[in-house]
Amino acid sequence: MSFVVRDAGQGAAYDFAGARFVMKASGAETSGQLAVMEMLCPAALDVPPHVHDGEDEMFYVIAGYLTGRCGGERWSAQPGAFVLLPRDIEHSFTVTSRADAKVLVVVGPPSFDAHVAQRGSPAS
Repeated sequence: MSFVVRDAGQGAAYDFAGARFVMKASGAETSGQLAVMEMLCPAALDVPPHVHDGEDEMFYVIAGYLTGRCGGERWSAQPGAFVLLPRDIEHSFTVTSRADAKVLVVVGPPSFDAHVAQRGSPAS
C-alpha cells in the first residue's frame, strides 16, 4: 500500500449519477481494502433505489441534509452524521437541504470507485 495525501480539491474528479465524485483514495491505492471519495451533490438530487453487491457504503455528512431508505427503514442525516449502508441491501437517498450537500463516502471492499471512474465523465 502506498502513502497518499490529497489536499482539498485534489483527486481525480468524475461526474456520475448527478453528483461529482472526487477520488481521495482508490481501491487500487489501498490494496483493495476500501475507497474514499468526496461526493458533491446538488440540492434536490434524488438517487433511486440501488444495491452495492458485496460492498458496504458509509457516508459522513460534511454539509447539507440527506434523507433516505435502507431496506425498509427510513433515515436522515445532517452535518456530522454517519450512515452505514450494508452490502446487498437496497438503499436510496435524497438531498433535502436547499444548499448542495458534501459527503465523504467510504466503500469496502471497493468496487464503486472503479464503477464511477469507468462510467462517469471526467470533471473539468
